[in-house]
Amino acid sequence: MISNEMNLLLSSMPSEKLDALERQIAKALSTKDEGRKLWTYYPATGPLRRDLYAKHMAFFAAGKVHRERAAMAANRVGKTEGIGAYEVTLHLTGLYHTDDFAWWPGRTWDRPINCLCGGDTGTTTRDIVVAKLLGPASARGTGMIPRDMIKRIKPAAGIPDGVDYAEIEHVNGGLSIIQFRSYDQGREAWQGTERDLGWCDEEPPESVYTELLLRTMTTKGSVISTFTPLNGLTNVALSFMPELAPQ
Repeated sequence: MISNEMNLLLSSMPSEKLDALERQIAKALSTKDEGRKLWTYYPATGPLRRDLYAKHMAFFAAGKVHRERAAMAANRVGKTEGIGAYEVTLHLTGLYHTDDFAWWPGRTWDRPINCLCGGDTGTTTRDIVVAKLLGPASARGTGMIPRDMIKRIKPAAGIPDGVDYAEIEHVNGGLSIIQFRSYDQGREAWQGTERDLGWCDEEPPESVYTELLLRTMTTKGSVISTFTPLNGLTNVALSFMPELAPQ
């Protein structure tokens, strides 16, 4: 409610200053909503309620019992953002331990995690995977990961506006790490330390996928893939559909 004093102040304000104030308020309100994309997905009620996304929910729930999962589907059905980026964000932040996401049916960690993810090339990883999680370079904090939980972004060498890794606040304390790589860097780029979680956006070469499985083996971690199987019945695709393998 606006007080009488505030009404008097606004009524006496020159029109150009009043217009400027309105623009500032509008910008502040829009900025407040930015950085909270995660909360716009899978509400309990309404036209976008989560019970309308049965396959998405089944994919999430399968994480409790399966170390490897793949969402293989047509383009434009929400694989990258609504499945991959959404799940990765919940694991990085631990927000499924809060009331807002207590409905989460899948696997959980109660500590910060170490995640490795990527796509076909450095450019597509930047333009798709990084943008979905962190927002584009011109608007960091507008992706799936809440802006106020992004604590550090380390630029990648050799890729304009690329990201090497980011540090993400976890609700139980500490920082999760998410590192970005691309398939065209070769298997060697995916080697290194143990990982809790891996995400392949677009089908990876078998060598990269195998390396990611090795990185998550000792941690009993999870590997998720989101892709349209444009390359046909490859070994990676067949590993999720063994019944289609040639006899």
